[in-house]
Amino acid sequence: MDFHGKIALVTGAARGIGLATAAALGRRGASLIITDVDETRLEQAAQLLSDQGVAVLAVKADVRFFDDCRVAVEKTLKRFGRLDILVNNAGISMVSRFDQCAPGPCQRLIEVNLVGSVNMTLSAVAEIKKVSGSIVFVSSVSGIRAIPEGSLYSASKAALRSLADALRLELASAGVHVGCICPGFTSSDPEKTVMRGDGSPRPIARPPHDTPDRVAAAIVKMIERRRREMVLTPVGKLTAILQRLSPALLERLLRGRTLQN
Repeated sequence: MDFHGKIALVTGAARGIGLATAAALGRRGASLIITDVDETRLEQAAQLLSDQGVAVLAVKADVRFFDDCRVAVEKTLKRFGRLDILVNNAGISMVSRFDQCAPGPCQRLIEVNLVGSVNMTLSAVAEIKKVSGSIVFVSSVSGIRAIPEGSLYSASKAALRSLADALRLELASAGVHVGCICPGFTSSDPEKTVMRGDGSPRPIARPPHDTPDRVAAAIVKMIERRRREMVLTPVGKLTAILQRLSPALLERLLRGRTLQN
């Protein structure tokens, strides 16, 4: 697929999967709108993409707020005149037992991971319908099978899969492609953290299953081939198979891992 002339909006694009996806689309010829709440990193990402010869517009936006999403789409149309691709990538993680979570951090996680994707998709869907474009949701293997100490994160990612399934049916008559990608735990940078249940940052202590570049390549492939869902990494694919064929066995394996920890 030739992405020249295509306009792509990627959320959470200041680093990690979002930045890698923006760069991958840019290398294939797409013009980009990148959003994030971290304005400093966002400007650095925009400069990096611009130095690679990509037409890019950086818009600071907090996806929890519909007005921020609406303004991002309005600026997209003002600059480029259309919108072909939306990649809902913005998200945060929480690692904590449920009974040790505070309400505030729980609400923030749901607002970013689920409500944020809803807000941006609501803002963009009318334009994407005009061009029979693509909407991609970045879910997780945890959205296929919830994991211990990841209850709310898993719930938010599972909700994205359900949202994608419904929109795929609703938007089929307009020729819109709706995809949902499920990466495993992905490395990003040494500063990456997740939230504890009280909202404080928790350093990453486990090895990654994948890299942002490989996830980005899969997202580009998903858009190119208009795939409905992709599960990444051998661990992720095995999880999906076990969840479908023997959820009780998978639950015993996860329970055993919890007891070891």
